[in-house]
Amino acid sequence: MQTVLRMSAGAIVWAIHFGVIYGLTAAACARNFAPLVPWIVGISGAVAAAALLILMTLPGDPAFERWLTVGVAAAALIAVFWESIGAFVVPLCD
Repeated sequence: MQTVLRMSAGAIVWAIHFGVIYGLTAAACARNFAPLVPWIVGISGAVAAAALLILMTLPGDPAFERWLTVGVAAAALIAVFWESIGAFVVPLCD
């Protein structure tokens, strides 16, 4: 079970980041706190990126498990980047 969790951790971090930025963006727009959205997205993106980079440096026993852990975390890191960039490019709360 621990191996499956470690290999899936990248997708889990991405899913948490996705929920946080969209949930808090919706709440901020509903309460007229639009100027806070880039801060929320930036901080949560930095935390998610740090968690993914740490995950990518963890040692793994078999080569396949290590490769899959790093691959999923790298794909999640790209997804976190592309999700985060929208808050700085697209008009918010329209």
